[in-house]
Amino acid sequence: MKSSKKNKILTDLQNLLTPLMGKPALLSAIVITIIFAGIDEPMYACFLWPILGLVTHVFKRSLQWVVLISIVVAIVAHEFSVSQQEKNSPAAGALTTACGIVETAQSKKSGMAIVIRTTQTMAGESLEPYRVRLTEKRSLPEYPMPGDSLCYEASYYPVLPPTVPGAFDTKGWLKSQGLLAYGKFVHWTVFSETWVPERSFYHFRKWIASRFSDYLDPSETGLLLGLLAGDRGGIPDALRSDFQRSGLVHVLAISGFHVVLLAGMLMIFLKATGLPHRVVRILAIALLFLYIPVTGGSPAVRRAVLMFAVPQVGALFQRTANTLNSLGVALLFIMIPEPSVIWNPGFQLSVAATMGILMGGSWNPLKKLPDELRKNKWWARLQAFVVEPTYVTLCATLSTAPFLIHHFKTLSPFAWLGNIVVVPAISMGMQAGLFALLSPIDLLREHFCYAARFFLRLASLLTRLLSDSSQASVTVGPFDPSILLLCGALIVLVPVASKNRVARRFSLCCMLLFAIVFAYKGYYAILKPSWKLTAIDIGQGDSLLLTTPSGSHILVDAGDIKRQDSGKDIIVPYLHHIGASKLDALVITHADQDHFGGAESIIKMFPVKELWITECARIDEKENWQRVVSEAYRRGILIRDISRGILYKENFFEIKVLHPDTKRCVDANTQSIAFRAKGLGHSALLTGDLTVQGEKEIMKTDAYLKSDVLKLGHHGSKTSSSRKFLNQVEPKLALISSGRKNRFRHPSKQVIQRLDSLKIPYLNTAEKGTIEILFRKDSMLVNTMWE
Repeated sequence: MKSSKKNKILTDLQNLLTPLMGKPALLSAIVITIIFAGIDEPMYACFLWPILGLVTHVFKRSLQWVVLISIVVAIVAHEFSVSQQEKNSPAAGALTTACGIVETAQSKKSGMAIVIRTTQTMAGESLEPYRVRLTEKRSLPEYPMPGDSLCYEASYYPVLPPTVPGAFDTKGWLKSQGLLAYGKFVHWTVFSETWVPERSFYHFRKWIASRFSDYLDPSETGLLLGLLAGDRGGIPDALRSDFQRSGLVHVLAISGFHVVLLAGMLMIFLKATGLPHRVVRILAIALLFLYIPVTGGSPAVRRAVLMFAVPQVGALFQRTANTLNSLGVALLFIMIPEPSVIWNPGFQLSVAATMGILMGGSWNPLKKLPDELRKNKWWARLQAFVVEPTYVTLCATLSTAPFLIHHFKTLSPFAWLGNIVVVPAISMGMQAGLFALLSPIDLLREHFCYAARFFLRLASLLTRLLSDSSQASVTVGPFDPSILLLCGALIVLVPVASKNRVARRFSLCCMLLFAIVFAYKGYYAILKPSWKLTAIDIGQGDSLLLTTPSGSHILVDAGDIKRQDSGKDIIVPYLHHIGASKLDALVITHADQDHFGGAESIIKMFPVKELWITECARIDEKENWQRVVSEAYRRGILIRDISRGILYKENFFEIKVLHPDTKRCVDANTQSIAFRAKGLGHSALLTGDLTVQGEKEIMKTDAYLKSDVLKLGHHGSKTSSSRKFLNQVEPKLALISSGRKNRFRHPSKQVIQRLDSLKIPYLNTAEKGTIEILFRKDSMLVNTMWE
């Protein structure tokens, strides 16, 4: 009886693994990925390696050999890659003066970005080669070209760890690009020129741009150049942001969509020449392999070209290639020379989307529709233009969802609609652009460029409409990687769960585990309530986030937009990172740009329930500020006038507004909103840019001011934080929000000396990065980003 049950389970497991049978390349790619992941992250080894051992036991002998050889290849490839990285990483940092060879050059809006392989010092002494990326921001008649040998002096930008959770990781980016440092040229001198293939590719991209620029705007030329040649330097930031928020950013990155379109048109052109089919296939493969370096050679492009090449090579030898096995071959060619590519988000999303579409094709429920319906011409049109694209988008969305949640903590609800209405317009624009590129007559080129303009503008307009909603990008997560890994397995197994006992039991176990995890988190939040105050490091400005015991989020101020848009580049990514789905209130303490600068972007990009301002701020005439108020009105956000005495209450938490009294309007800093938040026996006093005069007005009210935490007014300026006020508040910790090496020299030495004399400890975002304070009934825990 037990033996029979065991045999049934083994049979079900074998049936579950049937898609891997006869696909040795795909199986090898999966095994190599598992080994690479386990070596880099031991946590994955504990989970994935035992599963690999279990399923290997079920395979036939031939596939067991494939697994064994793949494990050996993975270990050897990984060790070789590590040794090469150590060899190519000099112990010392990048030299400010050195000589080398230009590898690539890319046009930017502010000049030219140049990657140099540095090989020797200015004195001619040999160096361990390393790569740097330098920008030439001056407008010059000529720039260094690929293959040029030059000597240079550089000013490097500091590489600091992220100061805000979820922010851009400069060090990780440099590592992923194989760079030791990045910065800008002070001066440079080219002393010799050598032809390299990249030099021709650079001039080819320039020629493509020149074919369009005669008839198209710079932004349209930049978009078309990005779509066809992978040079995205000319795509406007606003348009790129729209595509990202609407879940269509994959359209801008050369990937399978572009390669399939180009391959199809290439085959049509070559067949029209009357060449033999074998010659057509060979030429198509050769031209697409040339296309890889033209576009920069991203993993997604290499994967798509290899997937095209494998069946074409098979056809040359009269062998039919399986698409999933072709994917496996492509992955092997990409991963073995570069094991670290498995952690590249673009590579993961590209492979996941391709796998989802290919596997979804075999499970397509539309194949089981009645013949009467399938023969109906109206249904056929609906299926071709709506139903099929929706199903393909659903497959790609589900397969990429765990990776999107892990890397970006967001999903785009409108992505499926964008793929149906925007992608066809982009496709038509690319085709018109290709015809314009190849047209020998200027009149034809002009009309094809105008056609491309129409479709690209249509795609841009549709993307803007989709991205304009604050719900265009929805926060999901954060979740532990192990949970997301199980979600991925669940997505794969659910379609076959009804027919396979192993898949059914695994799916039920996963669902039960998810239920337990989510129930535990909810129960823990009720059992041990807490609230949190976070000083977000946005540079010289203010932005503080209150997270209440019930999970509400109240953002106090939104930073500046001078160096970068704090709202778009720092605060919104941080909110996604911590799993905030909306802001219950956005408080702007006063209408100074270092406090409201990022508010417009936040209102556009993130759901905001209420905007809290003062009556004096409402009538402030600053143009940028009035745009914030107008955007809030346009989106139907409730605007509350805040003044002394207003009370906001939740379970275990309340906010009492202490200032201002809006009977009269004085200078903006003195009119800053100041309030005391308290809950679970702890409290924090937030003061905006409150001046000494404002502090005196608060103290006249006899309000209770004693608090565990005080956010110093005006970034620690000497115009705030008087001794008398500090004595009344008696904080256990003072917070200072200021920028590194700011021109105001905040915080003031006088204020720091005052804090020291009163024995009040303080933390400054300029020194510690983002500061997080967690309040529980029995504790106050302080964490900083850099500690």
